[in-house]
Amino acid sequence: MTADLTAAGARAAFDVLVVGGGASGALVALHLLDREGLRVALAEPRPAPARGTAYSTPRAEHVLNVNAARMSAFDAVPDDFVAWLRTQPECIGREDAAVAAQFAPRRVYGRYLQARLDAHPARASLAVHAEAVVDIERDGAGFIATCASGAQLHARAVVLATGSPSATLPGGVPVAGAVDAWDYDAVAEIASEADVGIVGAGLSMVDVLLTLQANGHRGRVHAISRNGLMPLAHAPGTVPQPGGVEALMLLGVRARMRMVRQWAADAVAQGRPWQDAVERLRPHARALWQAWPATERRRFLRHAVRQWDIHRHRIAPGVAAIVDDMAATGRFSLQAGRLLRIEARDGRVAIDWTPRGAAPATTGVDVVVNATGMEKRLSRAPGRLLPALHARGLVAPGPLDLGLATRGDGEVLDANGEVVPGLWTLGATRIGDLWETIAMPELRGQAERVAIGVQQTLAGR
Repeated sequence: MTADLTAAGARAAFDVLVVGGGASGALVALHLLDREGLRVALAEPRPAPARGTAYSTPRAEHVLNVNAARMSAFDAVPDDFVAWLRTQPECIGREDAAVAAQFAPRRVYGRYLQARLDAHPARASLAVHAEAVVDIERDGAGFIATCASGAQLHARAVVLATGSPSATLPGGVPVAGAVDAWDYDAVAEIASEADVGIVGAGLSMVDVLLTLQANGHRGRVHAISRNGLMPLAHAPGTVPQPGGVEALMLLGVRARMRMVRQWAADAVAQGRPWQDAVERLRPHARALWQAWPATERRRFLRHAVRQWDIHRHRIAPGVAAIVDDMAATGRFSLQAGRLLRIEARDGRVAIDWTPRGAAPATTGVDVVVNATGMEKRLSRAPGRLLPALHARGLVAPGPLDLGLATRGDGEVLDANGEVVPGLWTLGATRIGDLWETIAMPELRGQAERVAIGVQQTLAGR
């Protein structure tokens, strides 16, 4: 079913509108299509739904940060991704264990999600509107969503699956010629001899390094981040150790960190990787976050969040080896410091910054790449939709101004702290309430629960 929504002011009616067709939106749509009788629309401006920012990369060097065995899109079918991979040309003839253990290219995973959406028996009934939604307002018991062209979609319920927007450079001042790390084509076009300055040292920075390496880059790469820390590597044979997290629930940030460090030391003493200790926490991150009062959450964000990020959001061993080689051969350096300004100067780009424990310095480069990751705060949300919803009072900041205020399985709370009946969200927008919310194990569970909740809400009206 397709809707003719090309004319400004045109309107089509649905039971559920999913805003955003990346991984989270596609998963919600899949589960909604399982519920017979629902008229579902998906609003996504990208040419191909189900890929989003992470999985739309065309680059083979951008691989998943988790092995294939753990990347099923469905809790009920834990080997679904591996089973699909075995049918693909890249994996024909490979041993099953090797297929499950690989860190597959993210573009292949995007192909998997799109294939699962396209293969759904009710796929033909999904209306895909290839345009961005820029505003949503209440309309009686439902909603009217306005698209960039002026076309309107009416829905009884709306799911905000807006994904992870890119943060701006510190200070929010645009820098002429700056490249966003998530603009994969622009990064790939960086000249091989160019000196590159990267602001940020997380997974986005790693993506940039991998592309530069794949393209035979010969210039110098300088990365600057507040802590000078980058993601650590997965260890083969990591096995989560069961139980024991109850002892952490009543502890503050410092005491928790001491206990986890001891777990890591115990694992190493027993001949196991320290990563076992972090995997032990993995299923309980939401409960551990929610057990803290606001004061401890703030302390975590001030003093410990970067340690959590580099240990929790790890990279494939092969990726780590490439980055280590770039550093060892002097092509890449990472330093801790505070960014002061970035501006064009003497025909190059000057990065003024203060290295940790040293006097202010200037680093001259040819290209600056913004690798500061996703924007977590509603008050700084880019684009038009979330600011419009905030202005209408339909959404409010989540705890500590992180994401949106929500409850339960993703019901959105308005400016008065009341549930907005029929308005749901998942993924990055729930970071304030859930903290760990963007990896596939979290997304796939949230998507199913949101679909169930939406169906129950509509049935009760």
